[in-house]
Amino acid sequence: MELSHLLIIGAPRSGTTLLATMISRHTEIAILNEDKGWGMRQLLGKTIVGNKRCVPNQIELKKPGRLHFRFLKTIGLAKEYQSSEFSIEDYLRLSNIKVIGLIRDGNDVISSVMSRSEKNFRGASYRWCRAIEIIHELKARFPEIVLVLSFEDLIVSPKRNMERVAAFLNVEYQERMLEGPQFNPWYPEQGMNREKVNRSQRENVDFRLPERFPETYRQYQELLELSAPRLPTRNTGGTVDRRHLTRAPISRRTPIPVSCPPNLLISVNHRRNAIF
Repeated sequence: MELSHLLIIGAPRSGTTLLATMISRHTEIAILNEDKGWGMRQLLGKTIVGNKRCVPNQIELKKPGRLHFRFLKTIGLAKEYQSSEFSIEDYLRLSNIKVIGLIRDGNDVISSVMSRSEKNFRGASYRWCRAIEIIHELKARFPEIVLVLSFEDLIVSPKRNMERVAAFLNVEYQERMLEGPQFNPWYPEQGMNREKVNRSQRENVDFRLPERFPETYRQYQELLELSAPRLPTRNTGGTVDRRHLTRAPISRRTPIPVSCPPNLLISVNHRRNAIF
């Protein structure tokens, strides 16, 4: 049997470690945690090997040259340089490659990044925006090999999402995948912690993302639509839509159609409580 490869990506503080741990509980799958090179090629005896990387600080769609990056950083147009030796496009050249993109509410991600990594709003929001833009582009270009999951829906419906992952990877679903939270190397827990779902709403954290980044927020909404498809109901044969579990309210103001550029002109040094 030919070896298959898997790349798991998402913004920092979006739950990628939890997702990778749950998937790697499967007996036929082995996932490395933030390996910078091709270490997964050294994994033996598995049907699927993969790696988990955060966008954009650990991996980018393309890897710019170091001199090019230093120039952009000098003039203030670059905020991150991937620590990975290889770009996402390098991964796409691997045989039987599949990509899972994990998205999470922007307010939760940005607040957590600001608290845990001492980033200001400018840097934290860039990470969330860039991750959404890349996952959206990959899903549009390679719809058959890219699966989009929502962190909130993963927490609320872990079994259903692991069944989707197993089907996507062409392996049998295993109940042991639900044991992932216990084996999370950074945040071990006995089960899914629903306190992490939409915490920013409970704490009244609102960075007005639909107004500040309307194009990126539109892409996020489209990815939400793809991350939680309608499910058949047991009794009526109809469908139940779970997408409302993760959708944040959209501002009624008419946004200016601009995307999330690398040189964000926003300076907010407001610290919030950690999301995790």
